[in-house]
Amino acid sequence: MIDFFFEPVGVAVVGATPEPHTAGFNLITNLTLSYRGPIYPVNPKHDEILGLRCYPRVSNIEGPLDVALILVPAPAVPQVLEDCVAKGARGAIIESSGFAEVGSRGKALQDRCVAIARKGGMRLWGPNCMGFIDTSKGHVFSFVIPEAWKEGMNAGRVSLIVQSGLLAAGFITTLMGNKTLGLAKVCSIGNKCDVEETELLEYLLRDRATKVIGLYLESFMNGRRFIELCHSSPKPIVILKGGKTPLSAEATVSHTASLAGNDQLITGLLRQANLHQAEDFFEMIDMARTLEKDFRLQQPPQGRPRIAILSYSGASGIVTTDHLEKHHLTLARLSPQTQKRLEELSPAWMPVKNPVDYWPAAEKHGPSLAYKHGIKVLHDAPEVDGLIVHLFAGFGIWFLDMKEVMSVIKGSRKPILFWLIGPEKGREPTRLTLEQEGWPTFHEIHRTVRVMASLFAQSRQKERMPGIPSPGLSIDPSLKELIEKADRNQAAVLDEFDSKKWLRALDLKVVDEAIAQDMEEALTKADEIGYPVVLKGRVEGQVHKTEAGLVKLNLCNAGQLRSACQEMLNLKPKPDFFMVQPMLKGDLELIAGVIRDPQFGLAAMLGLGGIWTETYRDVAFRLVPLTQKDVKEMVSDLKGEALFKGYRGSKPVNMGALSDWLMKLGWLAMTYEKIEQIDVNPLLIIDGEPVALDATVMLTQDSKI
Repeated sequence: MIDFFFEPVGVAVVGATPEPHTAGFNLITNLTLSYRGPIYPVNPKHDEILGLRCYPRVSNIEGPLDVALILVPAPAVPQVLEDCVAKGARGAIIESSGFAEVGSRGKALQDRCVAIARKGGMRLWGPNCMGFIDTSKGHVFSFVIPEAWKEGMNAGRVSLIVQSGLLAAGFITTLMGNKTLGLAKVCSIGNKCDVEETELLEYLLRDRATKVIGLYLESFMNGRRFIELCHSSPKPIVILKGGKTPLSAEATVSHTASLAGNDQLITGLLRQANLHQAEDFFEMIDMARTLEKDFRLQQPPQGRPRIAILSYSGASGIVTTDHLEKHHLTLARLSPQTQKRLEELSPAWMPVKNPVDYWPAAEKHGPSLAYKHGIKVLHDAPEVDGLIVHLFAGFGIWFLDMKEVMSVIKGSRKPILFWLIGPEKGREPTRLTLEQEGWPTFHEIHRTVRVMASLFAQSRQKERMPGIPSPGLSIDPSLKELIEKADRNQAAVLDEFDSKKWLRALDLKVVDEAIAQDMEEALTKADEIGYPVVLKGRVEGQVHKTEAGLVKLNLCNAGQLRSACQEMLNLKPKPDFFMVQPMLKGDLELIAGVIRDPQFGLAAMLGLGGIWTETYRDVAFRLVPLTQKDVKEMVSDLKGEALFKGYRGSKPVNMGALSDWLMKLGWLAMTYEKIEQIDVNPLLIIDGEPVALDATVMLTQDSKI
């Protein structure tokens, strides 16, 4: 438990100083202004700071001490921690930099700090962080400039976990100045040497002051636990993932691993966890502050959420409509009753449709009455799920009293978001009024639409069943025998010949094949199968057969087969034996697999396969075990989603059979921890049914089955 960080009895400030405009001065100043418990400045150069007795060392402190805030040069931190342990402190927040973020020497110093803390039973927060701000209790345990929070800290119900230091300070200061966000807690966690995002997330999920959680993270310390917490969270969670670059997984033999080494894996898993994913800092905040509002969200009877647009410009209405399509929203079809009510203020020559261009109504009756009437009508329309209002705030009759305009909305409120433009003199007071009344405003159309989409995504997520059930398969004796054989042989990579045996043991459909020890037997087998055929040469442990010249496709007669066999027999090493398969034609080539990711554990993959797998990289990932709904969502993530529904007369993919494939692959990897990766490529769709043409299973020698 880390609750004591937020409710400490006694706080020391190691590195406190009376020198103005320094981080040490800001830290002790913030503490004296915000914390009502015992405060202990620690600095051997001073006897007193800000009227408080100053101690030379933490171990000299008289009185109770739970938390030490440390802001001294990095090399001095280990000794400070030794003193904290001797004093019996429960935790320390290291706000100094110069640790793992600067290289190997800093990492060694950080590891030393962790060892001291663990030996002494003490928790560490940071290093290289800004500490935290807790508006619900009024605590500022950070060296942020005092003026920044004294003049602009707006208490609210959004809490942030930020893997950053100075960025967090500048970003939060900007938000406070804009008065657009009410904050409950802001936690800067830096290098996360001990206390990490999962523990803080657990705390915030219990925290009554927190309604919405936002995170900026560059890495995950306990990825699977993080996903599980988010998946079951009753509170909306918005995340901005930084550093969307390849992970450390090496992809020497597996397509699955190479495709997992990018942000597509993380994006899929975060989507599975019901997280809202932002693309930049302010988008993260815009989503969080809007999700905090108590809007009444109704889902349409079928299809996408239906949005009405009330505008003074036809062009902005068109642009907004374009963005609706990108974010899986649609224009509401206004009923005759709604149109009739809107036409009460609209001139007879101006037909009313959605987007609603209300400029003629505003010109005829004035913008205040037009907006008041239009917003009321569209909000009350049962065929409208949400409303986007375009507003110009300027001067004269266009300087609107938005509190009075919005007074027509009574009781439970559908989401109404504003795109606001105009000169700052008129725009800023209008924005503040709308925000204070609980109506989010934005300066960009695309951001307005994206945030509207996040609201309805949250509503849909609440319908999901909690937890991720396991498929629960029984262990086939033949599969157990194959596993034991691989263990005895200490195999690291199972090639196609052996891997497909495992798939057959799972009762998954695999291409028929005949084994031939020499060329003449291959010719006999081909006659039995019927041309055209595929010839593959088996070299034990060889995975990339095509590149090695061990695959020949579409052999239409004995002459072509004989020539292909001879060509392979001239290779070094030459094949142990041949595999003869029918030349199957399908409608769609897929890739399916499982990878044991270092951050998240086992994840299943599905994508467009064949020889273009790594060129198009159209793949989706989810943690295993999977449900059929997870598999459907993986398909919906793919750019080639339409191909699964059938095209040019082909049958749609049997989603039940496809789900069975992915769920069984996931089960296999979960059941046998020795499996590192499974790669099935291509998984050919024939008349809607998946059939494996090739497969690879990779094992590790580090664990036993």
